[in-house]
Amino acid sequence: MGLEIKNTGTGRTFSGLCHSPAFPSVLRTLIGLWVIGAIFALKPTTAHSAKQKTLRKEAPKSKSATPASPVRRLTKTQSEVPADAIAIERREHVVQRTKVGDTLQELLSRFGLSNAEGQLWTRSVHRDIGPRGLLPSGKEIHFYFTKPTLGTRQLPQLKAMEVDFSDTSTLTWEKGIRGILFQKREKPYDVELKTVGASVEDSLFADGQKAGIHPTLLSQLADIFTWDIDLEKEVHKGDSVKILYEQRSRKGQEKNASLRILAAELVNAGQKLTAIYFEKQKGLGNYYNLEGRSLARSFLRFPLEFTNITSQFAHSRFHPILKVNVPHTGVDFAAKRGTPVRAVGDGVIAIADWNGFYGKMVEIQHDSTYTTRYAHLDRFADGVHNGTAITKGQIIGYVGSTGRATGPHLHFELYKDQQYIDPLSVDFPAEDLIEPTLQTVFDNQKEIFLVELSSAPQS
Repeated sequence: MGLEIKNTGTGRTFSGLCHSPAFPSVLRTLIGLWVIGAIFALKPTTAHSAKQKTLRKEAPKSKSATPASPVRRLTKTQSEVPADAIAIERREHVVQRTKVGDTLQELLSRFGLSNAEGQLWTRSVHRDIGPRGLLPSGKEIHFYFTKPTLGTRQLPQLKAMEVDFSDTSTLTWEKGIRGILFQKREKPYDVELKTVGASVEDSLFADGQKAGIHPTLLSQLADIFTWDIDLEKEVHKGDSVKILYEQRSRKGQEKNASLRILAAELVNAGQKLTAIYFEKQKGLGNYYNLEGRSLARSFLRFPLEFTNITSQFAHSRFHPILKVNVPHTGVDFAAKRGTPVRAVGDGVIAIADWNGFYGKMVEIQHDSTYTTRYAHLDRFADGVHNGTAITKGQIIGYVGSTGRATGPHLHFELYKDQQYIDPLSVDFPAEDLIEPTLQTVFDNQKEIFLVELSSAPQS
């Protein structure tokens, strides 16, 4: 291309002159140098302007870049989701709600999994929780798939599966190099510390509930002090109670919160009883008095949560059915039919069967010394059979009137060295004491709880 120069003074244009043979070579050289110099003189200014612009404005995003696709969540039932409605390339996270008649094998086949892959997952689930444990109607199951390469006929691969098994736990299966691994995880929960208190006018249970004390806490209180006082019969007007407790709940399940007493103070006839909850091992706690002596015994005092004794132990008693004087070898507790019956101590079930005038009866051998009997049951608790190991407080049956009985009640007997004795006359020793190595930890926790307890309202 030829060089064109315009003279701003005359308006004349010199075009192609530089390439003329007649044009002096020296002058051509000078003009060339002037043009080059002008170009270099302009370049720094242009670069500086570009830099300033970059600082003030974000660089535009590449049109070819594709933002990450959000997780796809499907909450329709399988019948509402056609097989071709979910593109394989988008099947990273799929949520399916089960319906009546669904099987896991059928459900997995709808996602395009091979028959072998579906059987592998089905066997794993059945092994861990049983054949129907995962698929009750209306259950949401989360499936996580690998993302096949676009444009290929590669079948989807199930990477993980998750389901809300209960209000407290989640079940997960994850496929790895060692096969499908199963895990049961507890859902996180929130913990709140609260205090409550009440003064007694008529009864602790009636006045306590009026003051906002939850029945669960009153039940726990009765068990904590069971060897010291009968809260139903020995607490009177002028007595009072203060409770520090923790409330554990999961988001959205506050109505089903679990409650546990951490400290309690009961004033009865001017005497103060105090209980402090302390865990020697994580998850294994007990209640202690201020001196660090356990309030619990190796046995519960009563096999029912609330007691209403209608007939006590006696060597001679007029029998309401036989109409003659005969020994009464135990204690009768009146209760509604279906009231849960608790084992008073650890042991092994020797009898869980019909036993003559006892009706449906459970006999527990606790050790080489003590045996207990629970008679006239309406039915046995699930899993209660001869030879079953039982823990203290475990439900073993329900109050009834089977056998020789005039109405629903529990007949409870205690044997020592194969001789029946009065269950209410035995004061078993304390289970344990705070060891010297834990005394400082216990004392520190005790002081914290007592400070919190002092702030409890008193109605």
